[in-house]
Amino acid sequence: MNTLKIYRLLPLCLLFAVQASAQVVNAEDEATAMQLAKKFKNEDIACFSYYELYSFDKGLNALNDKVVSVHGEAAMEFIALKKFGSMVYPEFYNKFIQIRSFTKEIKSGGRYFLVSSRPQDRSVTSDGVFFDDSRVKYHPIRFTQKGNMNRIIVKKDFSDSKYLTRVFFSEHYPVKEKTVEFRVPEWLSVEFKPMNFEGYKIEKKTTPGNGFTSYTFTMRDIPATKQESKSIGIAFTEPHIIIQVKSFDSKGETIKGFDKVEDVYNWNYRLYKMAGNEPEQLKTVLPKIIQGKTTDVEKIKAIYYWVQNNIRYIAYEDGYSGYIPAPGQEVLSKKYGDCKGMANLLTELLQLAGFDARFTWIGTREIPYSQTLPALCVNNHAITTLYLNSKEYFLDATEKYIPFGENAYRIQGKEAMIANKDKFEIKTVPLTTGEEHKIQTKADFNLVDKILTGKIKITLTGNERTDFHQAYHDLPVTSQQEFLQEMIEFGNTNITSKVVKTSDLNNIEIPVTIEGESNLSNNVNVIEGDYYVNIDFFPKTLQRYLPDEKRTRGYDLDWVTSFEDELSLTIPANKKFADVPEKLEITNDGYSFSGEYVITGNKIVLKKKLVIRKSTVGKKDFDSWKKFLESIKAFSENYITVTSK
Repeated sequence: MNTLKIYRLLPLCLLFAVQASAQVVNAEDEATAMQLAKKFKNEDIACFSYYELYSFDKGLNALNDKVVSVHGEAAMEFIALKKFGSMVYPEFYNKFIQIRSFTKEIKSGGRYFLVSSRPQDRSVTSDGVFFDDSRVKYHPIRFTQKGNMNRIIVKKDFSDSKYLTRVFFSEHYPVKEKTVEFRVPEWLSVEFKPMNFEGYKIEKKTTPGNGFTSYTFTMRDIPATKQESKSIGIAFTEPHIIIQVKSFDSKGETIKGFDKVEDVYNWNYRLYKMAGNEPEQLKTVLPKIIQGKTTDVEKIKAIYYWVQNNIRYIAYEDGYSGYIPAPGQEVLSKKYGDCKGMANLLTELLQLAGFDARFTWIGTREIPYSQTLPALCVNNHAITTLYLNSKEYFLDATEKYIPFGENAYRIQGKEAMIANKDKFEIKTVPLTTGEEHKIQTKADFNLVDKILTGKIKITLTGNERTDFHQAYHDLPVTSQQEFLQEMIEFGNTNITSKVVKTSDLNNIEIPVTIEGESNLSNNVNVIEGDYYVNIDFFPKTLQRYLPDEKRTRGYDLDWVTSFEDELSLTIPANKKFADVPEKLEITNDGYSFSGEYVITGNKIVLKKKLVIRKSTVGKKDFDSWKKFLESIKAFSENYITVTSK
């Protein structure tokens, strides 16, 4: 019997408040806790059973359309695997999702008792750069005895099934058994698309009922999904179900849902047209933006960079208003907008200037789905596509300091749904390699007695240059010089440097160069008259991606890049090099490294090249990835021996 049915059978007289300290743990629950503690090691709490039910009905949305609404019910039983444990159970809601009831019960002996029907309630976001109608209600759960059990019961409504897109099996806590049931009435055509089911044991049952069919999915022994930095998105790895409402019958009429990609486009384009753009209100600002520009490319750049630099990005979600772009004239007036609003303004300005620019929906790289999947979860971003001289340019106004013709890595390789009135096109944003995003270091050092000094020049190109601009220009002026100094010191406390020259840091289209003078004397050790010198540095950006034994998820670096170093050391004529480190070459599918010391007279040159071609490192690749990084690190820690001739 599932937990929802148990809940319905409880006599009302048992639903009175009791204190957690009065909980009595029966022998069965204590044995269960011991068993689960062995299965889910290092966990304080587990979900003993998780039952989720979705049923469908007919309704109207806020636009007065006939839609399919969804009623959701869920019951979760949590058990303490140790004496003390605590967690917070949240339920999120917004203008599409309303919580009807949300209660917490505790188990004493063999029965559950109501302890709280009034959860805490607060806004999800409040940092000033994101307006969101999403709120969260939550119950704190605290245990003081091994085997203590709490139950959460929640009922909620989705006003429009379009916004119930996915159901995941994994949670941030381990689950012994999770069952998801969909009760589909005869008048509804819906498809449940399994994602990432391969390699997992998930039972599926189809059971006919009275006027409906029940589809049940059950998964057992689900480990917790941990929050870890730079993790591969769970949509790429964890099993989940995409709900695709294709059509439904309403009084003899067949109402279309999302059966084909065209249906998704028609919905998106309908909301786009509701923006209420008034291009006439943009005519006064456009001549000022393109003043003095004569060629098409000059005008396009002027418009693109003006929106980047003058419109502040503020994400916005508020019911259907979160899907309808803000009018271009409103974004211009307020000087802020979300991705949809900024893309809308950029599109309108470019069209007003006579260019073929089109509003575009796209999913960032954190989303694995193709545009061929008819679901709203495919796209989470909006940009502008410009057609110029038989070529597409993908312009993301939210990406400050990115030059015209380049794309942020987060949208590279992704399919874009490009509006063209009643039709649309799907184009793929070009994918670049690590060779196009480079950090190049050229340095010449001189050793005189114990003093090691030299000149360093760093050159940044591609997304590395863009990342630099975004970080540098976001700093107060008083901190910018310190930032530059830290860059030519490579985060190494043994180096002291001063910046002597940079490129024009207000020009985002040219490579960034930073030149400095450095003292590395702390990298010189003297033992019995011989000098031991280190002129190599392990990239600090990679240090954080060395997985330890606790790491459970793969890495998503969110970039591809390359490092090219040429570092020389000149020594006095009466000295010579000894014990020169051996050459190192490593090549893998997604990354490679080569490093070599070459001696010419009293000068030694270190040439290194590190290329990251693939932005993700799966957990199955941890051993080779860790060995790769540790080999590079060991190579960078080599000391050159300088001795007398």
